[in-house]
Amino acid sequence: MSTTTASSWPEPTASTRPQPPPPSGGIRRIRQACTSCRYELPVFSDSPLSLVVPCIWHASSLRQRKTKCSGDRPRCMNCRRVNRSCHYEAYSATMAAMAANPLAAFPPGFGDPDLLRRLSTIEAQLARLSEQGAQEANSGRRFSDPAFEDTASPSQPRSLPPQEYGMNGQRRMSHSMPSPPNQTDSNTQPFSTMPPDDVVQHLVDTYFIHAHNQPYAYFQEEHFRQLLSFMLLPRCLIFAVLASSVRFSKHEYFQGQTHEAMEGYARQAWLCVLNEHLTVENDPNLHVAQTTNLLAIVDFTAGRTSSGWLKIGLAVRIAQDLQLMKEPSPMLPIVEQEERRRVFWSVYLLDKLVSCGKARPPAIADEDCHVQLPCEEEVFRTGTWKQTATLHQLLNWNTDLGEIRGHFTLAILVASALGRCARYVLHERETDDVLPWDSRSEFAAINSFLLLIEQHLQVEDLSVNEIITNNRLADGSLDHQTVGHAIFARVVFHLSHCLLNHPFLLTLRLQKLKSKAPSSFLSRSFQTCSEHACKIPALLDQAQKAGCHVEASFYAYSTCLAGSVLSLFIHGGHANGRANRVQELSEPGQQCLNILKDMGAFWDHAAKMHTQLLNFDAHAQAFEKMIDPHASFDIEPELEAILWSMVDYGAMCGSTRAISPSDAPVSANLPSPPFLNFDVDFTAGNSFDLSGAEGLSGARPSMNSYGVNC
Repeated sequence: MSTTTASSWPEPTASTRPQPPPPSGGIRRIRQACTSCRYELPVFSDSPLSLVVPCIWHASSLRQRKTKCSGDRPRCMNCRRVNRSCHYEAYSATMAAMAANPLAAFPPGFGDPDLLRRLSTIEAQLARLSEQGAQEANSGRRFSDPAFEDTASPSQPRSLPPQEYGMNGQRRMSHSMPSPPNQTDSNTQPFSTMPPDDVVQHLVDTYFIHAHNQPYAYFQEEHFRQLLSFMLLPRCLIFAVLASSVRFSKHEYFQGQTHEAMEGYARQAWLCVLNEHLTVENDPNLHVAQTTNLLAIVDFTAGRTSSGWLKIGLAVRIAQDLQLMKEPSPMLPIVEQEERRRVFWSVYLLDKLVSCGKARPPAIADEDCHVQLPCEEEVFRTGTWKQTATLHQLLNWNTDLGEIRGHFTLAILVASALGRCARYVLHERETDDVLPWDSRSEFAAINSFLLLIEQHLQVEDLSVNEIITNNRLADGSLDHQTVGHAIFARVVFHLSHCLLNHPFLLTLRLQKLKSKAPSSFLSRSFQTCSEHACKIPALLDQAQKAGCHVEASFYAYSTCLAGSVLSLFIHGGHANGRANRVQELSEPGQQCLNILKDMGAFWDHAAKMHTQLLNFDAHAQAFEKMIDPHASFDIEPELEAILWSMVDYGAMCGSTRAISPSDAPVSANLPSPPFLNFDVDFTAGNSFDLSGAEGLSGARPSMNSYGVNC
């Protein structure tokens, strides 16, 4: 029997699974029943043994029971009826020889993870060898039939090749060396199969270095790696993790094909979700919620904003269906309880962040969040339980600062404030009659909320260097996973102030109210907006120089919006003869361009925003009257569309008038674009005289004036 091929990783689909005989009034005889029907399974406690693979369920402590099992995969009839998970052991585990209980020979300390991993590998290999002959004969008949390809549905994904990556972390046996997907079978889409095991491990490492807690936190790293090695993670989740991390990888396997790999893995992850989880027989689980949230980020930042928006909605509904907004069952292991909380709060975070757009209201209301907030990162890593406050408990001035448990909690608290700001200034809700400077207005209430958050964040008391000093690992290295949330919370705090006091958004509200604001109110609002816009690039630049990973996708939006605000005030300062103020704003304005250019190496939307900011800055003097508190400024529809495009997150990501992603760096010889280069048509009569205007870098306004130094 040949050992060069093996069964593919996924469960058999309806098209490949042998069909049962016609009903005969009883359940058909099967070779193997699921573990839930064969044994009375124990409830695992929070210990390393809770992660043991199903092969150790044959220990003498388990009692067998004679429950008839339909054998349907991936979920038998009994498990569907009682709504429980259904698992099938490797076929070798069901052979008669297992009656001798091979694990009985091991000493009481047999729960060692390395030992269990080896046992799992042996089980998987024996199962493949025992079933390999039938599969080879089956595949030989299928692929020898020339009509096979014609009868297969083009909408169904192809079966994965025999060298598919196994969930035990090992490459299945093959005499040929692995090669990039474009050099293999021409009928297989590039990057539609798992890469070699060393590449997968590299991408998992990359994920936990660059993507985990930036700001989304779905896993405990040790728990994730154990589940991966024990073959307990679904393909959709692994593909989603690969798609999320490959953008940060410099592995030679993806040389020149990083973008194709990201798109291929994301596509395959989504197909797995559709074909293996969103079916009549299967209910979405926690892994599907994690997968859809990861894929939503990939789609939204790649410019597929509608697809990303739908996936975010799906992730929200799955989270609600799983009741993640409530406290998990205390019967679950502590690590799994905290993972469920963190998955919910990650979905909550993404829901709030993408709501920074026109008519994109969030789907999760703060009033519906009853689960406690995440614990500190170091507590989560040790797998211990700790009581924390709920979001509702932190939204008042009577809360003790000691109730704040970790930087992830602070990030969630700030996201709540951002959601309120976005709802007030971006979502085109029915405008109330209360003027913003009235103490009873929503504007005043949000300012009060931001003041509460400022107290929790200790914005003025803790510098970036102090945050880094307070968050180092035992070996003295920087704890990126903890610092990531601390930096993120502060950036979003400053962004909230920018949105609430944005000159364009304030002008829109005043136009709807048909009221003229006191010049003192506008002066204070504009001053607040410009100050916080300066702090965003300064904070990110300082963190980057200190060795932090400034790579969260939302930083691009925060930086671009801050840069556009600074551009407005720079041109307004020129018009008002405030040269000193212009000089103060020029440096953070240039930092915005630099940050977006650096992020453009990883994120498609950051590269687009870099170009958008350059284009906007080249013509921002057209809006200089808008930031004059003593002047009246009526926004025409064309100009309103342009200004919306600089505050709408979805519009920034979905813009098609921008440079290519990281594979096509900015050229210094690009011609000057048309006016603002947005999806708005301007006639010659709408152009402006640009003589004497200076931009973020203090140069004449054109794309060429910035060159590659931006």
